[in-house]
Amino acid sequence: MAGFSIDTFTAKLKQGGALASLFEAELTTTKGTEDEAAVADFKFLCKATTLPGDTIDVATVTYMGRGINIPSNRAAVQWTTTVYNDEGMGIRNNIESWMEKLNSHKSNVRDSGMSQIQSYTGTLKVKTFEKAGTVIPKSYEFIDAWPSAVGEITVDWETNDIQTYDITWEFSYWRSNQSNVGFS
Repeated sequence: MAGFSIDTFTAKLKQGGALASLFEAELTTTKGTEDEAAVADFKFLCKATTLPGDTIDVATVTYMGRGINIPSNRAAVQWTTTVYNDEGMGIRNNIESWMEKLNSHKSNVRDSGMSQIQSYTGTLKVKTFEKAGTVIPKSYEFIDAWPSAVGEITVDWETNDIQTYDITWEFSYWRSNQSNVGFS
């Protein structure tokens, strides 16, 4: 194979490549009723997430039968976190109470204190670490975030696994200092 060299390939993986396991997700503000200590545990109990993608929708303009694609608006996207459940279910209780305030199970109305966007949204962050654990090569902050779904938890007599569940988040936009995106 012309040009194949394992040494050339490995030299391109600076410091051995970025490990997917070196990350931390943080729920910095919340609107749930659970105590703040439970919410502070989010950065320890969030076991998986993603760094966000980015999509700009396409608008097709037709001229004399030929479609021309031009950039349109940013697509609305969601962010999902997977959380270990502790026996006190502090994070889950917080998210459920936050969602109850957004739209009550029984009355189908929003809490009266949640009329402005800042009154019902919070902020989330995700950051990656280098193997040395000190430098943050990439971080994202999700602005005006709120939970739109909390996943079910499977219980089963035949397993000893720690319970996990997903939380789906909606947000207005994200920003990242390292790429200077989302500040203007």
